[in-house]
Amino acid sequence: MPPLPVFMSAAGWERLCTQDATLRQRVAPVLMENDGSLSRDGQAISPADLAQCTAAWFGPELFGLGLDEAFLDVMLQMPALDWLQSGRAGLDHPSLIALSRKGVRITRSNGPAAAIGEYVLAAALDHFQRGTERRAAQARHEWLQLWFTEVSLTRWALVGYGEIGREVARRAKAMGAHVTGIRRSGGSEPELDVLLAPDAAAEALRAADVTVLSVPLTAQSERAYGEAFFASLKPGSLFINIGRGPLVDEDALRRALDEGHIGHAVLDVTTVEPLPADAWHWDHPRVTVTAHTSGVGSGLMGRTDALFFANLERFRAGQP
Repeated sequence: MPPLPVFMSAAGWERLCTQDATLRQRVAPVLMENDGSLSRDGQAISPADLAQCTAAWFGPELFGLGLDEAFLDVMLQMPALDWLQSGRAGLDHPSLIALSRKGVRITRSNGPAAAIGEYVLAAALDHFQRGTERRAAQARHEWLQLWFTEVSLTRWALVGYGEIGREVARRAKAMGAHVTGIRRSGGSEPELDVLLAPDAAAEALRAADVTVLSVPLTAQSERAYGEAFFASLKPGSLFINIGRGPLVDEDALRRALDEGHIGHAVLDVTTVEPLPADAWHWDHPRVTVTAHTSGVGSGLMGRTDALFFANLERFRAGQP
């Protein structure tokens, strides 16, 4: 079988080759260089030269290089593209939707899930340990002893329970928390104390000290988490959004925070990204903002590369 032409970043190709010295026998790379130009066998090419390329690897390094949108634009011009291995956990980006509508098979990535699980646990620990107050006391050179909440005495509600929710649950349960998963498909999960459908979750939400939102963004879920949702949560509780910013009605969230009904919100995602410098989120005393970085842990590249290698062999063999 001849090597398969695969469109990927030059940085990704270099990294993959350090892991598998035989990769050149199976893949003929078509590369996006770090400056956004395209090349094959060391020669500059145009998007039209990718006409016969049937596979692409949208690796996570593209985000750090600032090439993700350019890479997506090129893929939209590839008429024969059949399969895309994405480094993203979600499929809601407009370009991915457009590719799917063209018939491209897209494999999403579970690579970020473990890192997101750690991010959520770290955020909750910092909140319960009163990290902001401790750091402020240190800055004032004040010897201040603060009581804190032990995770083992807390209840968690995970709204949307898939790979990310599972990684969050494993970590929270390891520290003794009571964890409820909420998802439409039901079933049972060994990591959870309880798994509920959304229409049966009112009591669990009202009791939860931590509510984590990680549902997919769809036309039905956009801005679905607003006034009624925040009113249903436990007063003073912690809300963490590591799903997508547009899931949340941010005006309703702000009111819930201003009124003190929500004790604190940790937002790794916002409706507008990057978050504008004058956005209210930055300076709100009950908000912690991070720049959509919950998934970029030190193990991300290794997990996503392993997924690409596995699915590459499946694609070459004509398997699902």
